Amino acid sequence: MAANLLGLAAQQQAIFQLTIDPDKAMEPFRYMVCQGVKGNSVVLACRGPNHNCCKIWEKQEFPFRFLLQTHSDKFPRLHKFQGRITEIHGDLKTITVAMPASITVLEQRRNIRLKLHRRHLPSLSVWGVSKSKNESQSRLVEQRLLLELTDQADAVQAVLKNISAGGMRLALPRPLFEEHMEWLEQGCRLLARLSFPGQEPDQEHGYEFIAKVSNSRVPDDADACPEVGVQFLSALGRGHKARWRDVRAEGCLELLKLLQSYQLEYYRDLKKNLIMREDSACGCASEPGARRKAG
Repeated sequence: MAANLLGLAAQQQAIFQLTIDPDKAMEPFRYMVCQGVKGNSVVLACRGPNHNCCKIWEKQEFPFRFLLQTHSDKFPRLHKFQGRITEIHGDLKTITVAMPASITVLEQRRNIRLKLHRRHLPSLSVWGVSKSKNESQSRLVEQRLLLELTDQADAVQAVLKNISAGGMRLALPRPLFEEHMEWLEQGCRLLARLSFPGQEPDQEHGYEFIAKVSNSRVPDDADACPEVGVQFLSALGRGHKARWRDVRAEGCLELLKLLQSYQLEYYRDLKKNLIMREDSACGCASEPGARRKAG
């Protein structure tokens, strides 16, 4: 099965992510293209002039991830395997990896967590929600606006760490977090509204969720932003008779489809950019030889 999947990866020129120990490398990832399967090995190559491999990686094992579209009408799925580098080639860009015993499908692209590119950033509003503490008004609900970012791409890019069909992770400025800390404790309920840009101004993709704070992390570094994990519980449907739907099990399917389209777009952009880097590097490498021949 591993050989079949990697053979398909070679046909698609799939992008592989080699993860290096972040404590031992300034750049913990290398992005590589599958060049082919040779016997019991797969050959991968870095793209671009400034992304070499290190000889010390030879004979070591590393985790590899890659996206593979196994069905033409389906979105790519993320795969993972532990691979041993058997050879670092002389160009320091090409490596040979022993065929893994197995390859794991990490997800069905349903729970994808995506760091959005600037062109896809939504407007974002978050309210804290709680029942009244006054026993005589126990049916009343209190709300507090915690965050409102409309047409503020820079601020949204800093705050929205990642998003999936089932939730999102927010990095909040410390003064904002401390001001609303009691509304951001684990288990607190939230109301979140997101509006993603469409191809036309009147084609925005709007979503509204009842959510909860699933976790929070407050770093010791005073300059670092506290992070809050948010889980979507219910999504408001569309139309005149819209109802709230439970999305705890599988996430919001409408948002999933939108994020999948973004992810596929990023994947294609990455492949295109890496191929352009290689073409540029090949062009530069050929110039000195061409000049010597002319001389």
